[in-house]
Amino acid sequence: MRGSITIFATMLLMMISQFLFTVLEAGRNIELTNIAKMNSEAVVESVFAQYCRPLWDEYHLLTYDAGTDAAGNVNINEIDTYMRNVTTENFKISTDDTIAFGTSMLRLSMDEIDPLKYALITDDNGGVYAREIVSYMKENLGYEIASNLYSEYQAMNETASDSVYDDNGIDNALGTLNSANKAKPSAARCSLNSKTSSTAAKKTDTVTENPLVEVQKVKATGILSQVVDEGSVSGNRINTGERVSSRALHKGNIESAGMDDWYAKILMQQYFLSYMSNYLSPDNSHAMNYEVEYIIGGKSTDKDNLKTVVTEILVIREALNMAYLISSPTKQAEAASLATGLAGWTANPAIVDAVKWGLLFGWAYCESVLDVRALLDGDKIPMIKSDSSWTSGISGMGRLLSGNTKAKSSDAGIGYKAYLGVLLFTKSTSTMAYRAMDVQEATVRMVEGYGNFRMDNCICEINADVTYKYHGLFLCFVNLLNGADNEFLIRNKAQYSYYGE
Repeated sequence: MRGSITIFATMLLMMISQFLFTVLEAGRNIELTNIAKMNSEAVVESVFAQYCRPLWDEYHLLTYDAGTDAAGNVNINEIDTYMRNVTTENFKISTDDTIAFGTSMLRLSMDEIDPLKYALITDDNGGVYAREIVSYMKENLGYEIASNLYSEYQAMNETASDSVYDDNGIDNALGTLNSANKAKPSAARCSLNSKTSSTAAKKTDTVTENPLVEVQKVKATGILSQVVDEGSVSGNRINTGERVSSRALHKGNIESAGMDDWYAKILMQQYFLSYMSNYLSPDNSHAMNYEVEYIIGGKSTDKDNLKTVVTEILVIREALNMAYLISSPTKQAEAASLATGLAGWTANPAIVDAVKWGLLFGWAYCESVLDVRALLDGDKIPMIKSDSSWTSGISGMGRLLSGNTKAKSSDAGIGYKAYLGVLLFTKSTSTMAYRAMDVQEATVRMVEGYGNFRMDNCICEINADVTYKYHGLFLCFVNLLNGADNEFLIRNKAQYSYYGE
């Protein structure tokens, strides 16, 4: 039996074949587009999977260290090469552009990568660093808790700023007494060394101790020696010439907005208090034992930073303790009585009042020193004292300051870390970010193989336009396309960031 086919049937068969092959190629194109997108996501994630391990282990901070350039610069070419190699491996493409390791109809090659855009962790005045910290801490600290912390810090700052504490009050009171004593050489005199005579008006032989002299002597020795054993303080230091915060930094090429709102600041504070060392939780494996104190003080040594923090906490405590003394009629009466004993002989109410205020300033200072001792010992103290929580007496302040007495502890009070949070609250996001990176970089450099590590070589975000090339597979069977270009391109974006944006 002979078979035959007409010209019409032949043309119809060709048209049906063309339609079928076109549909197949269109379906293949759709699938290749999806695969190209998945590959772009996979290769950049593969790049970022090579995060700096010491930085994560010590600080829970993810960055890709791109500082493999011989000159110590950011090496973007290595990322480009890596992305191409991973793509080649994913699609099993041989170097001569033939199919290797079997046959696949879904084969792509990465043709072009536009110049990679990237953000370094030091960019945007520390804004990129802040964004990564905030992204991490949002998963660990709820908004309501952060809001409560913000209110607490703000209340403490406002109370301290509204105080009438005068750091020169003691000196002014002693100066007033000294001037009055010189102005009346024939009258009973006030000894400014350790004791003063009783009031001339009462004509008694009673001798009254002048605590202001003792407080003044102790203050002159420096605050750090009054609250801790200086021999036990860490001697670690940081190289100030190589700090992130003081050297010229490499720059990325992605523009980004800053983060300096209260929520970001609170999350950064809590990150520092959770993952960085401080006086109560030192870490001998880090470059600085008191890292949070460094973020606050910015000095080159642990000792100087601790001194800065202690001084600032003392100022807060002086203000809060002075607020209590002013509100307490009992304490006011004690100060007035002693002031009369010290300056009543002048028969000048203004001088007596000046001495009274000097005593209140000295008393607030004494109680504040005892507070700081308690805080550095891990105790908690009330923000505003009461009669029951007050520790020192107006007499014997010199003895208390020169000894080891500390303030009464209270479970309802706040501790040293909370005061660190208050001090961090006064710093800008940029200052905190750069100082934190100072000590983090120094710590990573202590790890073997990371001696040249630089924070400004660390990438947190990549963004690039990627072009893939592929050849038509089914259309080549359609004779109508003879001589046509059988090469096609797919374009998409390859992007990834550690802060999930």
